Amino acid sequence: MRKHIAILLIGVLFSVGVVGCASKDVATTNTNQSTTNSGKTAEELLVEKYEEPVKVKVVLGYRDPENPDTPDSVTPETQTAVKLLKEELNIELEYSWIVNSDQYSQKFGAELAAGNLPDIMMLSMEQFEDLQSQGGLGDLTEAYEQYRTDDIDAIINYDGQVLDTCRKDGKLYGLYNGTYQGQVTSQIYYDMNKLKELGIEEVSDLPTTIAEFEALCDKLMALDLDGNGKVGDPVLPAAKGMNSGLADFGAFFQAYETALGGWYDDGNGNLISSHTQENMKKALTKLNEWYDKGYFAKDFAAQDVYAANAPIVSDIVAGKYAIIPGSWWIPNWPLNDNKKNDPDADWVVGPTLTVDGAAPTILVPRISSGTIVAVSKDFKNPEALFKMMNWSLNYEAKIANPEYKENMTPEQKLEADSYVYTWLPYRVYAPMSLIDNYNFISEADKVGKTEITAEEAPANSEFWGAWNAYLQMKNGSTDPVVWGLYTSRVSPNGGVAQMYELYSKSEKWINEVYVTTPTMIKKQGELDKYETTTFLSMVMGETPISDFDKFVAQWEQLGGSEIQAEVNEWYKNK
Repeated sequence: MRKHIAILLIGVLFSVGVVGCASKDVATTNTNQSTTNSGKTAEELLVEKYEEPVKVKVVLGYRDPENPDTPDSVTPETQTAVKLLKEELNIELEYSWIVNSDQYSQKFGAELAAGNLPDIMMLSMEQFEDLQSQGGLGDLTEAYEQYRTDDIDAIINYDGQVLDTCRKDGKLYGLYNGTYQGQVTSQIYYDMNKLKELGIEEVSDLPTTIAEFEALCDKLMALDLDGNGKVGDPVLPAAKGMNSGLADFGAFFQAYETALGGWYDDGNGNLISSHTQENMKKALTKLNEWYDKGYFAKDFAAQDVYAANAPIVSDIVAGKYAIIPGSWWIPNWPLNDNKKNDPDADWVVGPTLTVDGAAPTILVPRISSGTIVAVSKDFKNPEALFKMMNWSLNYEAKIANPEYKENMTPEQKLEADSYVYTWLPYRVYAPMSLIDNYNFISEADKVGKTEITAEEAPANSEFWGAWNAYLQMKNGSTDPVVWGLYTSRVSPNGGVAQMYELYSKSEKWINEVYVTTPTMIKKQGELDKYETTTFLSMVMGETPISDFDKFVAQWEQLGGSEIQAEVNEWYKNK
């Protein structure tokens, strides 16, 4: 009999009430026509209205709607989903409590301790493991088999195996909602207009190695990029979030074949931590050299790119940099805001940086980060979760359709603007939507296709925005908002394209760990703080790089060795 490590999860609560998505994927067709014992297909069951009202208790960590057109008068209790779920399915959403997002964890923990679980909830992996082990979650196995469709599977089981993370002893206790694994990769963006002065005219002239990149930064240090009358200002934006997706070190760690916080197989069946290996020391050594050269602001470790009115973002928007490290999405923010200020800005994605010219091996997750939607063991209608998800899929498909949007009545527009998906206890985001949209539009572009029907289009709400951006750019649009959407998602040389190519063609180390062990519960927070503080200190030269081995030893003593033993036991027996 296999031994299984006990995953005891207590106290650590993730504020799932504030988790959102960049896009919400929707379906227009369901192809799974399996029938149930009632003789009805899943498609028929999903839209079948309950004869008697089904009350569903939910909770919410409140944040403002993403849609600026959502009326101020709309509340979670009066939004469109609440109204139409009642009218069309006889499902009554009842918010047991609503708090500001920053108070969600504390409130959820207190209610959990008191035994008050909502009927449907979004959980972190830690919360899921905890509640399931305590018998607090309902079995979704039968409901899934009766109500699943291909479109629902594209959300919760997009790779055919991610749903297994929510199975215990053959029973299904949750629905996983993650992201595409390639989205963890990093990129570097260059303003070609600013680089003309250095004789760089084409993307092919951009650096491919760390040495070439450093030579370019040296040249930029001699230019007055922001027109303030002096040279020698920082040429790389950086912040305390070393892997934050904007102005971070992800692309440089990637070049040195390392990353923060991963556990991969050493080739002998043993998991090792990525951030304690020699490659991380090499990356930190180079970053320290760049700091000493003045590439980064002296106080960069005090900067937070996501803080309100963040100065570093203001500097990017103001055009103080010709190079911005970041993720696939940054053309959509903040580079689009820079183009509003400077229409001549010509941002492109550069080649993936390497140390020696050979493509780096990248570290990607086995299971992408995300949340798990689950139901309470006391909830009598678990199938309602699937009916609600399917309703959102179809409603979002309808309001995203350009023909529908063009012919909306004022009442229909008000209804659509009053739909706030972040106020619902589930998500309908399909992880492959970015790739599906990019591939579809690329193929259409090859044959010059500019008109499609709703039936032809990929079934996700973000598609039509991407398609419209493609058509507008094809017609010569200079709108920076259109440019940002196009460059991040559609351009053959844009964010998604480069991310997809890197992920598809690279050798990979797999971050195998997607569980939380007992020692992680107790000590991971302290370990993460120690790692971040030490690495930032090493970059700034306050802690000598020669102390890296001391860091590893201390990390092990603080709990790293215990965690490594636990994840390896789990890995070998899972």
